[in-house]
Amino acid sequence: MKRIIIGATIAALACGCVSVRQNDGGNACRTPCIAKDIVHEKFAVSDKTISAQDKINCLFGFICWGSSATHISDAVCGQGPFLNAVAKAKNGAYANACDAAKCDQVVGARYKVTTEDYFVFKKINAEITGYPASLTGVELIENKTPCACK
Repeated sequence: MKRIIIGATIAALACGCVSVRQNDGGNACRTPCIAKDIVHEKFAVSDKTISAQDKINCLFGFICWGSSATHISDAVCGQGPFLNAVAKAKNGAYANACDAAKCDQVVGARYKVTTEDYFVFKKINAEITGYPASLTGVELIENKTPCACK
């Protein structure tokens, strides 16, 4: 009986599950925001798509390592001050895409997030596809209210 319990415990810990989410761009800004009530940023958007990815490993949901991104991206809105593991991977993929394309934002961002979940350990791979947008200047606009990225 003791062997069966030990075997079942080892089998449960060794098994994991894999989940894949595609077109998960719900938290990305779709349009550039008005920075202040009288300043609007102008962007030039390329018609060629770009793609990038980021892979991270996460232990207990908050100890994460392995990201290839050298910085975080401010353009991924709605993540809050504390990023969870999936948000960190998406943020890293966004930053890598901007670095590779030498652009300021990714317009029409679509994510494919693959998660291998082993109870206390996760492997997360986030891939992003979209169009690079570069800031070309600003335009002064009277009596406009700022937009909110949510």
